[in-house]
Amino acid sequence: MNKSDLKDYAVVGKPIRRVDGPAKVTGKATYAGDLLLPGTLHGKILRSPYAHARILNIDYSRAMKLHGVRAVVTGRDFPGVRYGFMPQTRDQLPMATDKVKHYGEAVAAVAAIDEDIAEEALDLIDVEYEELTPVLTIDDAMKEGAVIIHDHMDTNIAASSKMHFGDVEKGFKESDYIREEKFTTQRVSIGFIEPHAVIVNVDNSGNVLIQGSKQSPYITWRHFCRAMDLPLGKVRIINPYVGGGFSGKHEALDLDFAAAALSKKTGFPVKIVLSQDEVIAAFKQRHAKHVEIKIGMKKDGTLVACECKMIAEGGAYASVGPFNIVIFATSGLLLPYRMSHFKYEAHRVYTNKPWCGSVRGQSIPIARFAFESLFNMMIDDLGLDQLEVRKKNSILSGESTINKMTVGTAGMVEAIEKLGEMIGWDGRKKKKAPYRGIGIACSPQVSGARMGGHFGSSAVVKVDEDGGVCLIHGGTEIGQGCDTVLAQMAAEVIGVPVEEIRQMEEDSDVAVLEAGMFSSRCTFWAGHAVKRAAEDACQQLAEIAAPLLEASKDDIVFKNKTVFSRKNPGRAIAFIDLVRNAYYTKGQPIYGRGSYSASNIPMPDLKTGEGDVTNAWAFFAQAVEVEVDPETGRVKVLKSVCTRDVGRPINPMLLDAQLEGGTVFTSGQALYEECCFDEKGRPLQNSFLDYKMPTVMEAPENEHFDIITDDPNGPFGAKGAGEGSNGTTLAAIANAVEDAIGVRIKDLPITPEKILAILKQRR
Repeated sequence: MNKSDLKDYAVVGKPIRRVDGPAKVTGKATYAGDLLLPGTLHGKILRSPYAHARILNIDYSRAMKLHGVRAVVTGRDFPGVRYGFMPQTRDQLPMATDKVKHYGEAVAAVAAIDEDIAEEALDLIDVEYEELTPVLTIDDAMKEGAVIIHDHMDTNIAASSKMHFGDVEKGFKESDYIREEKFTTQRVSIGFIEPHAVIVNVDNSGNVLIQGSKQSPYITWRHFCRAMDLPLGKVRIINPYVGGGFSGKHEALDLDFAAAALSKKTGFPVKIVLSQDEVIAAFKQRHAKHVEIKIGMKKDGTLVACECKMIAEGGAYASVGPFNIVIFATSGLLLPYRMSHFKYEAHRVYTNKPWCGSVRGQSIPIARFAFESLFNMMIDDLGLDQLEVRKKNSILSGESTINKMTVGTAGMVEAIEKLGEMIGWDGRKKKKAPYRGIGIACSPQVSGARMGGHFGSSAVVKVDEDGGVCLIHGGTEIGQGCDTVLAQMAAEVIGVPVEEIRQMEEDSDVAVLEAGMFSSRCTFWAGHAVKRAAEDACQQLAEIAAPLLEASKDDIVFKNKTVFSRKNPGRAIAFIDLVRNAYYTKGQPIYGRGSYSASNIPMPDLKTGEGDVTNAWAFFAQAVEVEVDPETGRVKVLKSVCTRDVGRPINPMLLDAQLEGGTVFTSGQALYEECCFDEKGRPLQNSFLDYKMPTVMEAPENEHFDIITDDPNGPFGAKGAGEGSNGTTLAAIANAVEDAIGVRIKDLPITPEKILAILKQRR
């Protein structure tokens, strides 16, 4: 970051340590799995051994006779109301009733006095199944005469999208060079360390208290109430510490419903903690995708046209998949470069595998992998410079895409220039070592997508009579630094140290509307709400301070726990004295309120793909250096350099950590992660012993640089940023491997076996 670009902020833009750090590193943080209430029973869930089967009968009489068992529930104990993100894709029940649609789907649950008894009781529940033919691949799902998974559907296509902007055929005719390729990406597990966990208590009045590991409690709240046929006021959600989410903990899940039904039946709290076996084998994963992409360019590298067909294999339920293939995939294709003609077709298909939904970066990493890979190949074919062509085509501040997405500020060109300087691009070919390669990729990142009218953020700032500040918001701290960044914003406005901002745990009875933590929206959306709430509190105090300081309320400044007039700084009052004046003299408690909903932009049209998605776009350029071992085929990521335009970072240290984490996270999908299944749809990995993910030992050397654009639409000039490196890493690694071995691998993961086969063939 350029120090000269920093404004005179006290805490915004500074590398403040995490406010939740001490509790986490000392082991004092309380997670959902740590919680107990008086009389707590322990629950376990019986899961289907089949990927596709009819449930003919469930007999749990033997389980009920086991000493210590208090209750058993099945799908018949729920109202039978389907839930989901949109009316047209509500396809999920709390628990299977007539048919199971993926291995590990819940069919029954038991509550007992301890976990061992509950586990033993599962073996005493007799389920009679009629096994059906599983649909496991895109081809199986879409072929003529395919087995239909959902009885209420005519096909296995859960959602489709077709859009055409400009005239793509005309664009290809105007192009000097056209190339078309197919890329495939695999299913991967999300990989959070803390498994799903919940404790639910239903009291005698039917009020439900849910305490669980939730990334977006608001989404859980709405889905839960719909499926349980309850008014929102009957359900309260309190969120403890969350051990990572990466978009895997949004929806209400089977354990939430099972714990509630068991608690209602027994009259006691019920706690369910899943094993990693259950999470890896039966819960949300990233879509597998087939991407056919065609690009037309001028001989000077000018991008003219792009046509893309994407098919996403999404498992048994729709979840948020339709948004993924429309909003996020098209955003990842139409930005960060300009083009005049674009055609897109996408289908999301059902299969008999665990359902797929949003995962860190959504569909942008896959879209950028396909686009940047083909773009890279074409630039090399034309004998042009990779950096110069990307700069030539980069979108600029104030421009709009052909589907009417408006870009306020864009530092893409500057980011690419700085990237070249940091990696020594001009001299790299002279120094290139055998089996070493550098790959480059660029990507946009949405600052929170507007996915619905009720998707908003709000906050309350309560100033105590002793000068303390309580910040109440609905943002979820999932490791990304939400609580720290929001505390910095509140502290900056009110003029107090970050340490004096205390935050309440998320509680739907006390906290305020917050749609959740997804699409890098925390800093932008929740940040706006917190900043406005703090400003509202200060405005109330300024009205009291103005006559005391003989100044206009608009001239009042809050800084360093002191309140003074901008025109006469020597005349001041201590912040605590002003607050006491409000409480003791005026009898006026200070509650500031703020909200944000991006209501100034229209909802994007899910049918045409036209319209703004967000109020600000962030931009990222990344270079990755890899080394390939010719004897083993193993790829080692040596170094990652990331230059980014995120407006103005609120906390550069946390931003670095997020982007370094994103690089490591996504490198697993690039190189070795894959969820594998047998011919009957049963998973072949059930633990982290079988499912390998990158660890800190695989983390490369990282360098970062911020291009300060100070976006006027963002709080303190900030944009969303957390998922940015996820959009570039897949493509950058793929491009680097090609640079190292001279051959392009278009199907992920880029395993040692694939590389060795290529090297053997070449020899």
